[in-house]
Amino acid sequence: MPEILLVDDDPDILDIIRLNLEVDPGNRVDVCQSGQEAIRLAREKNYKVIITDIRMPIMNGIELIKELRAMGCDSIVIVYSGQGMGSDIREALNSGADYYLRRGGDPDKEFSELHRIIRKTH
Repeated sequence: MPEILLVDDDPDILDIIRLNLEVDPGNRVDVCQSGQEAIRLAREKNYKVIITDIRMPIMNGIELIKELRAMGCDSIVIVYSGQGMGSDIREALNSGADYYLRRGGDPDKEFSELHRIIRKTH
């Protein structure tokens, strides 16, 4: 059963993604709305997958990824963001993100790809 941490400052987005991920009975999903809270949770629990947005206040997704990797976190990190493949995304991948998935297109395809990536982690 993969433990998943979902990080986004928008509670509506968190609910939509969480509900979709929980359709797969093997997924256990925790959610949080800030990078700081994600760091705290990642210290308490060994998540198989961490899914994060890039644009968040105080600690953005890139800073979160850098901090996770600096503390030795070996979770699979998926950036799931509405941001295009610009410098932020390249920096996130260079900072230790394992995957990038753009949000805002066809939700069925996006969630299918998210599930595919998560299943690969087993």
